[in-house]
Amino acid sequence: MKKTFEYVGLFVLVAFSFYYTERVVQMVNFNDPLMEEISEYAKTVNKSCVEGYVAEDGIVLGVNGLLVDEDKSYKNMKGFGFSEDLVVFKEDVCSINNEEFNDKYIIKGNESSNSVSIIVLVNDGSLLESFVSIAKINDVKLTFAVSGSVVETYKTFFEKYILDGHTLVYSGNDETDLKKFISIIKDLNKKQTLYCLNANNYDIREICKKEKINTIKSEYIYYKNILVNTKQTLQKGNIYIYKEHKNVYEEFSTTIKHIKGKGIKIKTIEEII
Repeated sequence: MKKTFEYVGLFVLVAFSFYYTERVVQMVNFNDPLMEEISEYAKTVNKSCVEGYVAEDGIVLGVNGLLVDEDKSYKNMKGFGFSEDLVVFKEDVCSINNEEFNDKYIIKGNESSNSVSIIVLVNDGSLLESFVSIAKINDVKLTFAVSGSVVETYKTFFEKYILDGHTLVYSGNDETDLKKFISIIKDLNKKQTLYCLNANNYDIREICKKEKINTIKSEYIYYKNILVNTKQTLQKGNIYIYKEHKNVYEEFSTTIKHIKGKGIKIKTIEEII
């Protein structure tokens, strides 16, 4: 028993010694001019999370921030002096983004992004090249809402334009079709975040929830007169859904110019939420 107490006492002493040494090192580092310089730099570049919120009809996700990891940056620079190239950053993840909301709609992008997103709801694919051409002329990236069958049919087309920065969301209504969509998208772009879009008279949250995919829903769904409708509702964070149709295509370029003329950026759905 005596030996046991001796071992316990020795363990406590060693643990306290490590803790005390670490605290001393931290205090020395904190008062080091290099650490002070890193801290001052961090004050100028740190961007904290802009938190989202839960509304009655869905959620608005937060915009994650980016902060200087002062301890890791200090270790990188020790012996070299301050250098922006050696700064280490860490993500400041919004608390709402850490939770699972597969049972709720994402209804909007975060207003702080000063952006809107345009989703083209693909019909038969006949105007895809035309929409992409207008987007290229106006230097914007689009999101296309497609079923698994459509993305399979136009796989070569989407492979090309995903590499160019456009993205896809799922807008079908069948579990098997959704699995096909997931498989093809992962093959085309392993980094893309998957989303479902509820743009028809069918609630696809349940089948998407099984795959742990969030579902987007927007009240701004337009099949014609997109310019006047967008003018009347234009607001940061909005998600606009335009159907692949001749009536929409004819006003598409003018609508994009109007949005950009108001100082609002057009981003893909991944960037806005």
